[in-house]
Amino acid sequence: MAEFSSASADTSGLQDFLFGMSQDTGKARFFRQSGWMVLATLMAGICMFLIHPLYGPMLGDVEYGLYGTLLALINVMGIPSMGLQTTFAQQTAAAVTPEDRARLAGTARAVLLWGVGLWLLVVAVVVVFQKDILATLSITDPLALWLVVLLSLTALAQPVFFGVLQGQQNFLWLGWAQVANGVGRLVFIGLIVGLLGTRSATGAIGGAVIGALIAFLVGAVFSRSAWLTSHRAPGKWDNWVTDVIPLTLALGAFQFLFSIDMILVRSMLGEHQTGYYSAAGTFARGLISFTAPLAGVMFPKVVHSVSTGNRTNVLTLTLAISFGLAVLGAATCTGIGFGLQYLAQHAQEWAPKLPGGLALKLTNSPEAFLVMGQLLPWFVWAMVPLVLANVLLNNLLARKQYRVVPYLVLVVGLYAAVAMYQGENLTFVLMIQLLGLFNLLFFATMAGFTWFGQKKLAEAV
Repeated sequence: MAEFSSASADTSGLQDFLFGMSQDTGKARFFRQSGWMVLATLMAGICMFLIHPLYGPMLGDVEYGLYGTLLALINVMGIPSMGLQTTFAQQTAAAVTPEDRARLAGTARAVLLWGVGLWLLVVAVVVVFQKDILATLSITDPLALWLVVLLSLTALAQPVFFGVLQGQQNFLWLGWAQVANGVGRLVFIGLIVGLLGTRSATGAIGGAVIGALIAFLVGAVFSRSAWLTSHRAPGKWDNWVTDVIPLTLALGAFQFLFSIDMILVRSMLGEHQTGYYSAAGTFARGLISFTAPLAGVMFPKVVHSVSTGNRTNVLTLTLAISFGLAVLGAATCTGIGFGLQYLAQHAQEWAPKLPGGLALKLTNSPEAFLVMGQLLPWFVWAMVPLVLANVLLNNLLARKQYRVVPYLVLVVGLYAAVAMYQGENLTFVLMIQLLGLFNLLFFATMAGFTWFGQKKLAEAV
């Protein structure tokens, strides 16, 4: 692979030191780099998780529920760019000639401009429907909504920069960008909510915006050699579009299933106790966050297997490890759920033994512990099929097996329709049960295309 002359070269010595790139074999280098990415994702995930127990009680149930809803809204608004990182990683890795790199620069700039245009369209829609959005999601401060809109701009452009870093094999700064996002959110939400006393969802989402902007800038600066260059040429859009559209739809369907329940709950049930639902969902979605790097490490190995025709058992290994971690995590969270119910039932006995914030919460609102304890076991086990589905999804996309995509979109469409059909009959537990059912259907759909379509997969290899 050709070397890039600016940002990549700036950090080559540091990468050699950390990854041993000049001495290692290709296999050893792969495991060093993938190990660093798993560690970086884990560090970022821990920081983002700590936000909830540290600052959630400061926000209060209503504002904390709104904060969770706004995060889910950000995830959904980023769906249009879901396939970009993978596409740019593939194109960057294949840019071995000056003409290829000029074409990559032209494509990157064009996509960034289209992203800005799409964001301006989002701004226009929010301007027109602002009152309706605020009323539907029970948002009292319009600034919170506009901070989400600002954050959506980074969500639309960031995959271009991260995809270039991945394609350049600049895993050092790709990992640090993820860490910067997690640490930035933890620190700045702490400053705004804790020290400055802005104890609202607006303050919390403001801290999240700062953390995301730091990660965005890291990605932009260290990928600049690929897109900030005077040598550029028009991109080849035919093959590019045939990849990015199914990738966006497939990854977007997964993201929709992962996030939309919080928005549906907030819009259909109002703000009452949605903080409890959000807190339980944070634990459950952590199963996805902490196992996702395994699928990310598997992805390039499957691509290599397909390109060389060498068979590999990496899918089986990744599924087994992911399943073991998911079950272990779900069992642990189930125990935590029963523990929270026990604390709620013995609040007077246990409150004096807990730290100040938790003691006050248990004394004043034991129902928070009770509701959380009841929802948590349902939520974590509902997410286990989605953990396995993520592995199968990455396997199919690595093989460019896009025939599954329309069926995935159909599954998530049915999920949203069934949930909204419940209307006034919808409850937290029913919402989680529907989520678990459609997560299982999502997994079964990809399992069918993975194993029952094995003959066609083999022909593709």
